[in-house]
Amino acid sequence: MKIPNIFEKDTETETFAAGTTIFEEGQEGVVMYVVKSGEVELKVNGKCVETVGPEGFFGEMAVIEGGTRSASAIALEDTVLVPITTRRFQFMVQEVPFFGLAVMKGLSRRLRNVDMNY
Repeated sequence: MKIPNIFEKDTETETFAAGTTIFEEGQEGVVMYVVKSGEVELKVNGKCVETVGPEGFFGEMAVIEGGTRSASAIALEDTVLVPITTRRFQFMVQEVPFFGLAVMKGLSRRLRNVDMNY
């Protein structure tokens, strides 16, 4: 699921070189990410469940419920990400309703993919 054009002008970004682990399954999570450029592979139990490209997002469970990461995220190429904190996420859900819908649809699709692969 993509979130088109909302974050394209964001200057608060984090950059990860190809092959860098962004976070690991089981780590505490407090931020989600929107991919500004590059690609990120999501792995559960070492198995790829999804590749996320520009305007895609991941790590949303961390801002929705807190707790630990359910997947690992690895930059497949040099990648620029926009971090979304819990506070910013809550603001976006209130002020930009389609953002919240996009996140819910993406989370639902991702959970279905993981369920089908296990």
